[in-house]
Amino acid sequence: MPRTYKRKTEKSSWSADDLQSALTELKNGSPLREVARRFGIPRSTLQDQRKRGNTSKLQLGRCPVFSEEQEGELSKEIINLSKLFFGITPAQIQQSAYTYAKLNNLANRFNKEKESAGRDWLEGFLRRNPQISLRKPEPTSVNRVTAFNKLEVGKFYENLNKVMERYKFSPTRIFNADETGITTVQRPGKIYAEKGQKRVGYLTSWEKGKTTTAMCAFSATGVYVPPMFIYARKRMADHLNSNGPPGAIYRCSDNGWITEDLFVDWLKHFEYSVKASQEDLVLLVLDNHSSHCSLNAYNLAKKRGLLCSRFLPTHPIEFSHSINHPGEEITPNIVADLFNKAFGRVATVEKATKGFEVTGIFPVNPDVFTAEDFVAAENLQPTSSHKPIPTNEEIIRTEEGRVDVGKHIIAANESKENVSFAEIISTPGCSGISNKNQTGVSKKQHSQIFTATPMRGVLEEKESVKQKKMQKTNCGVRETKAKGVKRQIFNGPSDTGSVLLTKNTNNTTNIVAKKTGLRKKSKVTYEGCAGEEANSEDGDVTEDICIICGEFGKNREVWLRCVICGGWAHKNCSDGEKKCSYVCDFCQ
Repeated sequence: MPRTYKRKTEKSSWSADDLQSALTELKNGSPLREVARRFGIPRSTLQDQRKRGNTSKLQLGRCPVFSEEQEGELSKEIINLSKLFFGITPAQIQQSAYTYAKLNNLANRFNKEKESAGRDWLEGFLRRNPQISLRKPEPTSVNRVTAFNKLEVGKFYENLNKVMERYKFSPTRIFNADETGITTVQRPGKIYAEKGQKRVGYLTSWEKGKTTTAMCAFSATGVYVPPMFIYARKRMADHLNSNGPPGAIYRCSDNGWITEDLFVDWLKHFEYSVKASQEDLVLLVLDNHSSHCSLNAYNLAKKRGLLCSRFLPTHPIEFSHSINHPGEEITPNIVADLFNKAFGRVATVEKATKGFEVTGIFPVNPDVFTAEDFVAAENLQPTSSHKPIPTNEEIIRTEEGRVDVGKHIIAANESKENVSFAEIISTPGCSGISNKNQTGVSKKQHSQIFTATPMRGVLEEKESVKQKKMQKTNCGVRETKAKGVKRQIFNGPSDTGSVLLTKNTNNTTNIVAKKTGLRKKSKVTYEGCAGEEANSEDGDVTEDICIICGEFGKNREVWLRCVICGGWAHKNCSDGEKKCSYVCDFCQ
């Protein structure tokens, strides 16, 4: 049947209410033909319904494969699996429907070659069950799912009740803090294009962008602390904080993530913003990120009157900023400006107060989560013994003609009735493999009062182990005497291919021409941007100074030269990806 079929007749245009009224008239003694003509119901149909005593409206067309109860059972299993973070695809639903119909000996017109229900059946099933829709899932790690269990959540609320009963914090002194990642790469949605086209592109600023971290905090009354931005750079530049949120601070790290030292800087900024003191303590709720747990952070929090409570990293109080400017190049230089515009719209009092309320932090409500919320974590416990969802390829046929269906093995030629969808689509669970003897597995974190006295000993031991590792690493490194700063310079394209220049402080450049089958070295005099020979009256080499940070840099560090002004910059200071067409931040 075509999917765009339009009804051409007016058969069965009457409703169930019309049928009920007509049967009532017949009971009162009205003639059959007159009642059928008055309500527009065929006489034979009305006579059959009176004999059967059925008042429901008849459906035209082929009878459905499954009843309403059977489809309701399938719908329930689909929703259950999605809540367990094991949602099934449309193809798996079609395969499960075929297996269910075959094992229960239900008449069907499914595809026996593909062993799957058709697309028409799937679309009809979704129309009859509007509570199910096709969604794009968000990737969620196993650690995040397993950490949100009843035991861990109970520990968090136990610690929260302790500090609330002891210090009587008002909502103005309760803050929640968390980091969020900002990327310069837009995520395009689905677009319309020519059918059959192999490659469909969408204009973005970068193909592989850099992540910038923003550390945000707000109180239970809707007071927001100016954020801290962390760029993926070696050195900071003044132009990165242009048009940013008022009062924000800016830092940098190798990968753009927060570190223990940067978290201490943020704590100082937070303490200055909220005016915490020993007389007026502040409760700060954090997640269990490793950068939040250091001895320096502990000493600072104890000294400045900050009471930190750490909890599992699955709390819903989290910012998510999406930067989407099609056709406009987005660089890290304008991240603060774009963040400021988005932050001003979403950072409302209502969102902050509602976030504390729905998570049960303030007012304190340990019963905000039900047993249904912990099912996913319990399903992944090592004691669980479930099999993964069987796909069409995983339905194993042995020589005896038996079919492995979920938790049970049923013979294909056996007539077994009432096989449920729960038996066909088994609930996945833990594989039973323990991480106890595996190397590189981090220790599981728990909810803790970070500024409690017992934590000091743990942090001192952690700091001692860290210092020993650093000393051991430093002992294996020989101290070398620097003979002058050398830099690797990427010059533009030439006739000999891509040229790599190694610049010394004596204003002489070693060129290594790299080409297929060609490798030679020669010494030439360093030339300026326009091909003119660079000379200096006093013999100083001013090109060795980075135009962004004003420093010489490290030995063998990669430099880039601006094609407009001719200035040199460290590659780590600049965000240039194309070496042959680099334009510095001042010329953009």
